[in-house]
Amino acid sequence: MAPRKNFDHIPHGLARALSVMGEWWTPLVVHAIAQGHHRFEEIQAELGIARNILTDRLNTVVDKGVVEKVEYTQRPRRYEYRLTKAGLELVPILEMLEKWGNKWNGNNGPDDGSAGVPARV
Repeated sequence: MAPRKNFDHIPHGLARALSVMGEWWTPLVVHAIAQGHHRFEEIQAELGIARNILTDRLNTVVDKGVVEKVEYTQRPRRYEYRLTKAGLELVPILEMLEKWGNKWNGNNGPDDGSAGVPARV
């Protein structure tokens, strides 16, 4: 059996969110746009991401309505990427993930003695 490539078979909000944001690089691309990097070259320089991967991730978030592509010059044709309302709603979530990553990154848990306490989900 081939591995699944999406979560379309799971009727759950988290699965639907991951179908948009779950690819590697996508949260970082959205975060870079939120931080003011609106042009392709700016996003690429900020993240050090390969052009083909950045193109794919931008196409995904544009197609899913998280980012809009706005033409800023016609000759040559150039675009900026801006967060939509849906994209703006993701910013605090990404900031919380960043905070969580900073807290738990490379450690066995925080230094507050709470490591190893099971969480109830």
